Parts: sequence; C-alpha cells; structure tokens
Amino acid sequence: MNFSQALDRIKWGQPMSREAWGDKRTYVYRRNPPDDDALFLRESAGSESLWSPSAEDVLATDWIDVPRVY
Repeated sequence: MNFSQALDRIKWGQPMSREAWGDKRTYVYRRNPPDDDALFLRESAGSESLWSPSAEDVLATDWIDVPRVY
C-alpha cells in the first residue's frame, strides 16, 4: 500500500511497517490515537523515537499492516 493509505491507518492506531525495512517488528505508530499527533518509530530492539518520514518513505508503495509489539 502507499504512504497515504498507511498514514490513514496509523492515524487510527494501526502500526505500519515497510517491507524495505526488512523487519516487521520495526514500525511506525501513534501512542494515543486520535489524541496524540506525534508519530513514533519502534525498532525491533525495543527502542522508540519520534519519527518523521523521509522522501523515500512518502513515495514508497511497500507499506504493510503489522501487529503492535509491547
């Protein structure tokens, strides 16, 4: 799916990843949808950071739904 579709899902709480990242445990999410506008990246090692999409992320068509890992 494209970034626009993925962003719509992220807005409502669905974690999303990219196939290019090679790890479904690395994903973008919102902590408290729809109240929190910040996007976070959770990496497979468990670290989390604020996330801003790159031009490559915005133009990508390899976005996929993934389960949230706690």
